[in-house]
Amino acid sequence: MSSTDGNHELEKMGSAQEAVDHDPHKFDVINEQIKEVADEQTWHQAHIGVDEELTPEEKEIERKFVRRIDWHLMPLLLITYGFQYADKISLSSGVAFDLRKDTHLVGNDFAWLSTGFYLAYLIFELPFGYIMQKYPMDKVLGLTVLGWGVVVLCMAACTNFTQLMAVRTLLGILEAPVTPGFLIIITAWYRREEQMVRSMAFFAMNSFFSLFILMANYGIGSAAVGSKIASWKAINLFLGALSFVWGCILLLSLSTPKNSRWLTEEEKVYAHARLVRNKTGESTSGIAINWVQVREAFTDPQVYFLCFFTFLGMAASGGFSTFSTIILQSFGLDKEQTISYQLPWYAFMFVGSVFVGWFVNTYPNKNWMLILAVTMIIPSVVGIFLEGLLPNSKRWGRLVGFWITGCFNPPCYMIWCMTSLNVAGRTKKSVVQALNFLFWCLGFVIGPQTFQASTAPQYRPGLYFCCACFVVAELDLVAWYIWVRWENKRRDKRNEMMGITPEQAMIEGCLYGLKDMTDRQNPHFRYHY
Repeated sequence: MSSTDGNHELEKMGSAQEAVDHDPHKFDVINEQIKEVADEQTWHQAHIGVDEELTPEEKEIERKFVRRIDWHLMPLLLITYGFQYADKISLSSGVAFDLRKDTHLVGNDFAWLSTGFYLAYLIFELPFGYIMQKYPMDKVLGLTVLGWGVVVLCMAACTNFTQLMAVRTLLGILEAPVTPGFLIIITAWYRREEQMVRSMAFFAMNSFFSLFILMANYGIGSAAVGSKIASWKAINLFLGALSFVWGCILLLSLSTPKNSRWLTEEEKVYAHARLVRNKTGESTSGIAINWVQVREAFTDPQVYFLCFFTFLGMAASGGFSTFSTIILQSFGLDKEQTISYQLPWYAFMFVGSVFVGWFVNTYPNKNWMLILAVTMIIPSVVGIFLEGLLPNSKRWGRLVGFWITGCFNPPCYMIWCMTSLNVAGRTKKSVVQALNFLFWCLGFVIGPQTFQASTAPQYRPGLYFCCACFVVAELDLVAWYIWVRWENKRRDKRNEMMGITPEQAMIEGCLYGLKDMTDRQNPHFRYHY
């Protein structure tokens, strides 16, 4: 839908306002327009909470339906996301088992292995956004997971920097569509109030899987000492085989409502209808690109707040997470301690993610997310100060500082999930997710480069850079909070001046969502924050 079309719809509905207010059949005008673009089930869902309510039987049907979705979909997302992060940390785990020595890495070679991965991720983010818009995203995601399993297996054959860089670049390409694709799939299956806790669940797998994968990596690496296979190679063979097998399962099992094999035709209609109140349009593949929505994505203030926050956070996280093993080794830790002392860091991430998921699920209608994010980042700022400013003699103080920086990741996940709720329009959703993770990659490209070999093994200038990024990210969230409150109030005031009732705004908003209007075009869309 073009902006002209959107304005035409607004004028059309506005001209009907007086008739609607005084018509005894209050919503007949809007209902006729809904029926032009939707079925009876969708019409019914659009009226829920306005002039109709779900019966006890309908509530029970929906509860069971959502539970079925959870059992079919969520294990696939959770396990895949856990494996994705496990493959990422294989490089860091390998450092504890002589990967740098065996592959003759010198100077800033190690930093470039991380940069190369995220540079490839960055370059292919937008192309994969286009591919998932045009082709079934569930199959695209299954094939990429299958591919990265093969690539991780190939890493065990590397003998030098050039080969490692080639493999890491391929891995970056294949992992590019996973996170934005998963966030879009969540919006294709769940209502707005159901999305946040489920998105947080698969993000939490980063840290949850790491707790066990780190221990498994240490066990495998230790068992391989003295064998014909180098310990770091054994770790990659283990992780690559797991990812390959899981990729086969994902390719056969992941689906969207339109192509799901475990839904009947009637259930597919119901799955689509129950999402009408999201007002975000249908999340699906195989549709034409709406270039008006593409342009809008590049002029939307919330996209700039999001991308700037993501860049700052990942520039910091990309630095200290990539070099965490080397920094811990500088504390005088042995191999076992270097790996085991990372476990509390992941524990902070996991517990923080669980807390955020509980919080947003307990208070789904409270606009406290940006405030919560600002609050949770404060421990990370303190942690970076401790790690970067304390002398080496204060080893435990520096360790605690490192551990509590794990508090930064959960608010990042929450912000990304919040964006899925706040962006409407099928094309715009894809573009915004791609842009966000493009800046995510850009942060990870730049972050490791601030940890120069000349400052090894403590890398204090890099840690100071991370601290500055955290502080500026906090300021970005405060500015975002001020803007989004102003924007919601502006829209409320407009409706009041036009005499639009909350009930009419609700139903009209659903209609505009069905017509694929964006959050900027739909005057009844309200942002969560």
